[in-house]
Amino acid sequence: MKHTRQQTLHPLLLAVAAVLGVLGWTAPRAEAQVLVYQMDFSKTGRSINFEIYDRAYFVVNGLGGDGTFIVTYRENGRDFYLQSEGSGELFFAVRPGSEKAVIRATADNGTAQSQYLLIGDLSSKISVNLRGQHVTLAVSPFLRGSALASDSEADVDFLSSDGSLGFAGFADIKAFLDRSRTRDANKANLDVSATVTNLITALENAGYEDGAADDGTTDGGTDTGTDTGSDL
Repeated sequence: MKHTRQQTLHPLLLAVAAVLGVLGWTAPRAEAQVLVYQMDFSKTGRSINFEIYDRAYFVVNGLGGDGTFIVTYRENGRDFYLQSEGSGELFFAVRPGSEKAVIRATADNGTAQSQYLLIGDLSSKISVNLRGQHVTLAVSPFLRGSALASDSEADVDFLSSDGSLGFAGFADIKAFLDRSRTRDANKANLDVSATVTNLITALENAGYEDGAADDGTTDGGTDTGTDTGSDL
């Protein structure tokens, strides 16, 4: 059965999505060090009944941990966004001479399963001011990865109007550090939650609607690809 974007958004949202990197230095009020990543998706390989988001944002603490995904998609001539708090994890993998930022997410929702994995080099730095202190963070300006999602829909009682059932597919993900939003968030000393609120406000001002409200859901989980996965 072909899903709507809202249905698939809950699972992997983001997961994929998102990616950032900071390693090393620990500053006072580290929770105020925020990174904002923008992600683009493209289907790749073989797939069936599989769609994917238009774009995603990942907002996370600069020193790693759980982050929040916001994904956008277009359906029936309308633009929507979905938010998934704590749906992705940023961590760092290191060895002598090599430091990587890693974003991962795994979701299971009934018969649906999805995974996201992105990796990038800690090859750049950003400067932030925290309570008058000048702080330099190592970050990953660019991460690449993949998403995979599938659902047998074995628990569905009837076919969709187009006769489809089940879905499976793969997508490439490219994530870029949004330096402007990252700079603005840290300049205002915002935490992840406040940064997410500002981002959603900007999307709504641009005409985007809350996909969870349109779908009649209230749980904040999101699927990961329009016909792509399970809740995260």
